[in-house]
Amino acid sequence: MLKLVVDTCIVKMASFPAENNPAALIVQMGLNGLFEWWVTPAILDEYTDVMGGDDGFLAEVIDSIHCCYPLNELSVISHEPDNRFVEAALSVSADYLITVNCARGHFDKPFYGDTQVMSPGRFVNSQVAASLLRRAGGVADGSEGGGRAAE
Repeated sequence: MLKLVVDTCIVKMASFPAENNPAALIVQMGLNGLFEWWVTPAILDEYTDVMGGDDGFLAEVIDSIHCCYPLNELSVISHEPDNRFVEAALSVSADYLITVNCARGHFDKPFYGDTQVMSPGRFVNSQVAASLLRRAGGVADGSEGGGRAAE
């Protein structure tokens, strides 16, 4: 099964109502179990801090994730908290790390190990996402106007 590590910004963006919200589609795909969604305890803490006021949504996310415990602490990204996402990705051999933070000092490489860094828009427009959606029978396509496809 496809393995993803999803940056906190994607989870937060999924909570914003907008037409064609690729972050919302990715989160909905994860909530529906279309991919394995991996986090570390530090990432889960970050999700909790950022989504603090949205306990129902956070509970859905927590029910959908897998937790890993990387053995190595990395320092490959100058924005220190971003290293936790790379640690998770490398420890589970994730296929993709989904983020919008590709600026210098964040996730500024196209790959970390074998894990490809991809924006939410690029991911949802990829053949990989299309294949997942076809197999699932077409989870909400994000075009229904809701921020979160689950609503």
